[in-house]
Amino acid sequence: MRPDAAPGVPRSLTQKGPAAVATASDISWSGPAGTFNLRVAAVITRGEHVLLCTVEGLDYWFLPGGRVRFGEPSDAALARELAEELGHGLPVGRLALVVENIFTKRTLQHEIGLYYRITWPAGLDPGDLAGGVEAGHRFLWAALRELGSIDFRPAGLAPILPDLTGTLRHVAFSAP
Repeated sequence: MRPDAAPGVPRSLTQKGPAAVATASDISWSGPAGTFNLRVAAVITRGEHVLLCTVEGLDYWFLPGGRVRFGEPSDAALARELAEELGHGLPVGRLALVVENIFTKRTLQHEIGLYYRITWPAGLDPGDLAGGVEAGHRFLWAALRELGSIDFRPAGLAPILPDLTGTLRHVAFSAP
């Protein structure tokens, strides 16, 4: 936590004046052509398993994370999202993937995702996943090599995640 931030509140929300208003909004907008989102996500691994998330009402799994706010660095956005969802201040690792995901869900959706690698801390119980403040989140440790047998989205990441290296990769998925 930055020394000038209130506990549990991102620094961007403790500022006074116009900057506080600007940083409280997600980098997301909708228009006649569709919707754009800037998202951060964590590839949290523990051995050969990866942590997946779902939200009440959804029938598929995805990597934990969320939207970046205006004026918020992506690594800080991920740390905030993980604290909200898991209740843990996990150290954000290296940026591993830049993912463009273009799909149709009622309208055209264009999402840019920044995916960071994180290793689950050895001293933290892997079952300690219910400390977050966002209701309706559920988590699952899934075998990396079995992601193709789970309804995991974006599905194109399933064959990529088991073989992440230290090299930043860009991938683009476009559904008709």
